[in-house]
Amino acid sequence: MAEAARQYAFHGRKNHRNCSEVSHDGHISIEDLRNALQDDTNVAQIQRDLGNNDELKIVDYLTINIPNYPTPIEFHISNVTHVSESFDQILESEGFKGKAHGDDEKLSWWSMKIDKESIQAAERRYLDTVFPDRSQEQTERQEPFLHKFTTSPAFDKKSRYGNFRFTFPLNDLMKTYREQVCGDRDPVLREYKTMFYKQEIMYVVLVHSPEDNERFEKYTRIENSPFVDYEENQIVWKAQAVGNAIRYELMLNEEDKIAQVEPEARDFYYVWDHVCLAFHLDDILHFPKEILINHCKGCDLAKINIAKEKNDTREKAQKRIDHLKKSLEDS
Repeated sequence: MAEAARQYAFHGRKNHRNCSEVSHDGHISIEDLRNALQDDTNVAQIQRDLGNNDELKIVDYLTINIPNYPTPIEFHISNVTHVSESFDQILESEGFKGKAHGDDEKLSWWSMKIDKESIQAAERRYLDTVFPDRSQEQTERQEPFLHKFTTSPAFDKKSRYGNFRFTFPLNDLMKTYREQVCGDRDPVLREYKTMFYKQEIMYVVLVHSPEDNERFEKYTRIENSPFVDYEENQIVWKAQAVGNAIRYELMLNEEDKIAQVEPEARDFYYVWDHVCLAFHLDDILHFPKEILINHCKGCDLAKINIAKEKNDTREKAQKRIDHLKKSLEDS
C-alpha cells in the first residue's frame, strides 16, 4: 500500500456547515479511493486534519460486498440546478455570488438535474454497451430496470440545501458566464477536486475564465475524462455508483441479450457519486430579477437536511415565488 500513500494527497477539514469533508486534487475513481483509504498513511493524514481518531465511515461503505450492479452509467445532462435557503439575498443581488471554499477560491456551486428521460436514455446506452449486437426484437423485450438502482440523492427531487431551486439550461448559464466573466471567450473546465463525506463522493468540475489558466494550471483540463466530460453544451457524467441503497441484483442474460433484476432480501448501503460544477467568481453572475424568479421553484427538504432549515416547506416557498411572479406580471 506504500504506493497509494505516495500517489494520493488527501486534505481533511470541517467545512462551513461543520461537516467532516475530505478532498483530493483532481478526480480519482472509486476503486482507487477504496484502495487509498485502506492505507494507514492516508488515513492517519486525514484524521490529523480532521482532529479526531474515529474510523472513516466511508471505508465501511466502500468495502462491503454489493450485488452485481450496473456501472458505469453515462448520463447526458443539459440542465443544472442551484438550491439555496438564501432566496432573498439572491434576488437582492440579482445573481449568484461565489462563496469562499477551503482554498479561499470563490465558487458558485451547481448540481446536475437528472429527469426520468435522462435515466431512460442512460439505460439504453448501457445496454448498447453490454449487448452491442442485440436485435430489435431483443431491444423491444427489454423491461426498464435502471430506475430501480438510481436511489441516491443525485436523483432525489427533494433538497438537502434549501427550499428554493433555481434551474437553468447549462447552455444559458455558460453563455452568461462567458459574456460576464470570460470576455466572450469560452470558459475552461478542469478536474478540480474529488471530495467525499460519509457516503457521498463528489467530482467537482471547476469552470473558470481563460485569463486564469495559469492560476489553475495544476488541475487537468476536462478532456476525455473517465468520470465527466463536456460535449455539445451537455455534461456527460459517467456514474460509478448511482445508488446509496441497493435493493436489487443485476442479471445479464447473455443468451436473450436482456438485463433482468432480482430483489435482494435486504438493502446494501453503498457509496454514491455525483458531479458538481463550481463556477469561479470574483463578483456576481448577474441575471435580471424576472429571470431568477421564473427559473425558480419550491422544493421539499430531504430527510438529511444539511441546510438545517426547519420552518419552510415547498408549498410556502412556491407560494412566495408565485406571489413575486404575479407582482411582475401586474407591473
